[in-house]
Amino acid sequence: MKFPILKAPIVVNVIIVIISAFISWFTLLFGIAHIIEGRNYDIPYSEHLKGVAVVTMLCIVGVVFLIITIAAIRGILHKLRQRGKP
Repeated sequence: MKFPILKAPIVVNVIIVIISAFISWFTLLFGIAHIIEGRNYDIPYSEHLKGVAVVTMLCIVGVVFLIITIAAIRGILHKLRQRGKP
C-alpha cells in the first residue's frame, strides 16, 4: 500500500501541515503522557476505564493527524518536484 499524498495547491498543503501538526502534537503529547503515567489506585476502576478510553481516542486522533501531516508534506514535495521538471 502506498502512503497517501495530498494533491492540493502548495498553500493549502502548508496550512494543512501547520494545523495537523499542532493537533497531532497536542493529542499525542497528552495521550502518551497519560499512558506513561500509569494507573492511579485512588481512582475507582470504572473511572479508570473511562480515562483509558479517552486516552486511546487521543492517541488515535494524534496518529491520524500525523498521517495527514506527512501526506501534506509529501504533497508539497510532489508539487515542488513537478515544478522543476520541464
